[in-house]
Amino acid sequence: MTQWSNLAKVVYYRTYSRHDEGKQENWKDTVKRVIAGNVQDHKLASGEARNLEYLLLNRKAGPAGRGFWFSGAAGHRDLGGVALNNCWFTTAEDWMNFVLAQDLLMLGGGVGLSVEYKYTSKLPMVKRGVNVVHKFTKDADFIVPDSREGWNELVRRTLESFLVTGKSFSYSTYVIRPAGEPIKGFGGKASGPQPLITLVEKISGILRAREGKKIRPIDAMDILCAIGEMVVSGNVRRSAIIILGDPWDKDYLKAKRWDLGNVPNQRAMANLSVVVDDVEDLHPLFWKTYEAGEPFGIVNRTNIQKYGRMGELKKDTAIGVNPCAEATLEGGPLVAEPCNLQELPLPNIEDEDEFVLAARMMHRWGKRVTMEKYHWGGIDEVVKRNRRIGTGITGCLQSPLFNPKSLDRAYHAIQEENRKYSKELGIPESIRTTVVKPSGTMSKVFDMRGYEGIHPAYSRHYIQRVRFSSNDPLVPMLRLAGHYVEPVQRFDGTLDSSTVVVDFYEQAPQGAPVADEDWDTWKQLDTLLMAQRHWADQAVSVTVYYKREDLAKLKVWLAENLKSLKSISFLCHSDHGFTQAPKEAIDADTYAELSAKIKPIKIDSDVSSSEDLLDGLECMGGVCPVK
Repeated sequence: MTQWSNLAKVVYYRTYSRHDEGKQENWKDTVKRVIAGNVQDHKLASGEARNLEYLLLNRKAGPAGRGFWFSGAAGHRDLGGVALNNCWFTTAEDWMNFVLAQDLLMLGGGVGLSVEYKYTSKLPMVKRGVNVVHKFTKDADFIVPDSREGWNELVRRTLESFLVTGKSFSYSTYVIRPAGEPIKGFGGKASGPQPLITLVEKISGILRAREGKKIRPIDAMDILCAIGEMVVSGNVRRSAIIILGDPWDKDYLKAKRWDLGNVPNQRAMANLSVVVDDVEDLHPLFWKTYEAGEPFGIVNRTNIQKYGRMGELKKDTAIGVNPCAEATLEGGPLVAEPCNLQELPLPNIEDEDEFVLAARMMHRWGKRVTMEKYHWGGIDEVVKRNRRIGTGITGCLQSPLFNPKSLDRAYHAIQEENRKYSKELGIPESIRTTVVKPSGTMSKVFDMRGYEGIHPAYSRHYIQRVRFSSNDPLVPMLRLAGHYVEPVQRFDGTLDSSTVVVDFYEQAPQGAPVADEDWDTWKQLDTLLMAQRHWADQAVSVTVYYKREDLAKLKVWLAENLKSLKSISFLCHSDHGFTQAPKEAIDADTYAELSAKIKPIKIDSDVSSSEDLLDGLECMGGVCPVK
């Protein structure tokens, strides 16, 4: 694995290579750091350190993106496990959960939130006459501290005013550092106070429109989406959000209908799903999202709580999924559970024996992450009780190891390791162990060539678009290397001058299936069923491509097979309503013409995470592991 594509180099250097010790990390430096962070204070099995080094150096296994970014970094011990986990889940039954979600998003995690009526109905009625006023002075009621905690406190006070006290107040951002200054410890650069000011204005507007009334599920959704929009403003962090709602909620089902016009920009932050275990319970408006808008996904809570791998009874109290596809435990006030992810890129693994070795090593890696401390007490208690781990596979459809026999063998090896290592550590066994996550960013680092998780490549030849901050030092390098660059277009058609889209040109490996040729909707669905039965004891993250003429047949398939699924999402293959789609099919001649202009990019200066890379398909609608 010595040959790295331009895309793999860019994603690695931009997203995971740190600059904490006065020099830019190379891949060997990163591997050394993340292993040291994971094994600190732990006694390893004989040969384990050597195996980990071999697997990570050769891109055969590793933690998910959070682990590659933060494990072993200077702030690791202070922040603990919250910085190593990708995604979280909670509910909208308590207004403080919005503050919890903001904290987790600002730390780089993704968040799943249920806005089902049974949760949002527990929120207080919105008070009348509340005004939250920004003053750039030293004498406001609240001077916002220049910290993550300070931003969280302002949002907490805003929500408390509208939902509890009914008292207006003023706040000042006088001491918040200006845009572009470095953020110590976690990394990146400050966005300045404007995104926070905009967030408070948006939350105030959402709540003021409901004065004297209860918050609707769509309002709870918009509050979290606005928080996510704040988090990505200035490209300081990425944000991944999945919202779960009721299958009969008309307002919710219209939230991303392009044909109805005026979709608020913040809703681009989230992927939307409904909770249902019988297609008969779906409102007709659900199917309208497949005809005009962004299609809603389905989460089958019954199966999540009943089965591990499908067909294997294995109880769980989980009530939802987070953006990483892990089933997660109860919400409630200030309670969330994270996904603790690792990744096995199957095409880079030599044979079944090496697959089993890598699976065992990565389960042990995840188990050590559960030993970390978590700064929210409710989260720490849930993690320690469940020890939930998600060892994932990617590049599946271009690997001979993606077959029931090999998957079963590696899965059972993980279960054996779960029992043995838990006993050695004196902790409960992990209640869940395997997953297929969206895997977009790490699949690019591992050079999976568009085969992310169980997905086929989008087309035989295609453009992969990746978003960057417009002042990112990599952008001029990419232009010089021959890549096309243009500004981002927002939902409303305006241009975002702070962010650019860069085109990369991809060709699927010879003999591997692609979505628009020999791997149609029905083969994608069969692949999902196989992965859910033979590998994932949590959910399988998948976005199944469909064509509008397939809808009638798709409804029949779901009616017959929803009983075998935990979650599923769909996307219209070409007529999907997105400008600057993350992936666009091109013909062989166009690929040859465009790729001929590309030269290998040489990273010869500091390009590490001054702002965060904003990624492609797995983040369309918010479904992605952050970092």
